[in-house]
Amino acid sequence: MIRMLVSILLFLPILLSAQVLKPMDAAGAVTFTINNFGSGVDGSFRGLKGKIEFNPDKVASSSIMVTVDAATIETGINMRNRHLRGDKYFDAEKFPLISIAGSDFKSTGSPDTYNMTAKLTIKGISKSFLLTFTARQQKDGVLFEGRFNINRRDFNVGGGSISLSEEVRVRLKVLAKQ
Repeated sequence: MIRMLVSILLFLPILLSAQVLKPMDAAGAVTFTINNFGSGVDGSFRGLKGKIEFNPDKVASSSIMVTVDAATIETGINMRNRHLRGDKYFDAEKFPLISIAGSDFKSTGSPDTYNMTAKLTIKGISKSFLLTFTARQQKDGVLFEGRFNINRRDFNVGGGSISLSEEVRVRLKVLAKQ
């Protein structure tokens, strides 16, 4: 009995700490929409990798560091994809990864909904913003979903193109497993 109690006390900090999760690229989606000549163009990125430490009971100790491969941009048109990988847009050869890091997690008070300070880095330029997301337990992991808007010019993507909207709508759907 005493041995069992000692074992529980020794492992309690481990049980209460944030669980370390790995994003599953095949089950996730990092997508975006931008207007080009007034029409919405949808795209996505693959190569999702990173580490998510998340515990809904101790959300303040959570953190996220994930990346996608800039060269995997997909818009449904190969010529446009090659153009977007170039130096005027994502410069995927020089800046192969797009990253988002999250800290300062807080519950919003709504079930499964949280805020975090997110730092997005594209082409070596980082910008911080507040990101609201949901984290729902699934039978095989945790599903994180969020949406946010960015100004592409803040990251020197697309230069002075007059055909492209400055606003890009980004959607994240990330299944993470232990």
